[in-house]
Amino acid sequence: MIRSRVVAGFVCAALLIGCASGDDNDADTTSVTTTATSGGATTTDPANTTSPTTDDFEPKFAATLGEPTDGWTEPVDIASRFAPGSDPTNYLVERIGIVSLLNSDGSRGSLALDMSDSTVAEGERGLLGLAFSFDGARAFVNYTDLDGHTNVDQYSVRDDGTFDEASRSRVYFLEQPYPNHNGGEIVWADGSLWVFTGDGGSGGDPDRYALNPDSQLGKVIKLTEVDGRWNTGEVVAIGLRNPWRVFLDQPTDEFWIADVGQNEIEEINVVERSAIVGASFGWSYLESTEIFNDDQAEAHAGRTAISPVLEYRHTDGRCSVSGGAVYRGENVPVVGTWFVYADWCTGEVFATCFDDQRVTCGTTTLGTVPSAVGVLSDAAGELWVLSQAGPVVPIVAM
Repeated sequence: MIRSRVVAGFVCAALLIGCASGDDNDADTTSVTTTATSGGATTTDPANTTSPTTDDFEPKFAATLGEPTDGWTEPVDIASRFAPGSDPTNYLVERIGIVSLLNSDGSRGSLALDMSDSTVAEGERGLLGLAFSFDGARAFVNYTDLDGHTNVDQYSVRDDGTFDEASRSRVYFLEQPYPNHNGGEIVWADGSLWVFTGDGGSGGDPDRYALNPDSQLGKVIKLTEVDGRWNTGEVVAIGLRNPWRVFLDQPTDEFWIADVGQNEIEEINVVERSAIVGASFGWSYLESTEIFNDDQAEAHAGRTAISPVLEYRHTDGRCSVSGGAVYRGENVPVVGTWFVYADWCTGEVFATCFDDQRVTCGTTTLGTVPSAVGVLSDAAGELWVLSQAGPVVPIVAM
């Protein structure tokens, strides 16, 4: 089932996720209500401090930001490995090309992979994503090579959790026409790899790649392995701008896709994995729900259109959504389904409640993390905010 309600509310040129600046950590919590607007959408106002409620239940997410842990260089992703007969392990990705185990206190564990000679962390490039096969036997990394092109490579994983560099092989390659909008997310699900690609870069989709079904830029790509050989990539869905972080919610089998906007609007889309084939997220005909390139209307038509469940505007310094995750942990008292995300420019960390129809029922601001590049889930469903400036910040109970 595809969710089609929109929530509106809250500029960017620069770095890793397509947009620029941040504040000091502030754990003060405020609640935000939603109000109806034209077209059936709702709008979120971060300045409103009324507690959110619905007719059916009173949402609750009693969380705040914990103590930051330093010692990391540009952390960008967390992935968990579930190997039979072993406790789950968490890994943290540094954009410079390093993968290390993540200790429960946020500190650095043992080194799993150093591929810093294969990538350069500059602009929006570098080592960007990590995923593991279901049995934990293989690791997959998404990175830009020394020529700036997207690669997905696989490694065998040893029993001690380190990656066997001699086993490295390429799974996927995508030529990038510009240095930005490289996406970065990869997800393992049901024996396939799902790769979320950006529109190729520059600004405004100048080459109209995102809605072109013959291009693999701005797409959801499904990679399938048959007899040890990977396909070249099946285009599953179109119309993405820069899906930097994507979360697959296991209990509902839904993708939560945070797509970085162009000039005005950031958006988050929710779609069940079984319903994503043939879908269009609209870019660059639409920036969220507003027309951007009207010459792309026909390219968008005829597909299953997915409208955002959440959007926010470039107000009060906000400029670039840093994708997040649904909270599925046990440490924070929670009522309802809460999606936690951030804005790269202001560093604000938000938690928005959704009902079972994916309509919002309130937003809470947890605080700020400078240059927040994402909110990621660990193996236990607990959440961490990663700062491009270095710190790793847990989300904890108040």
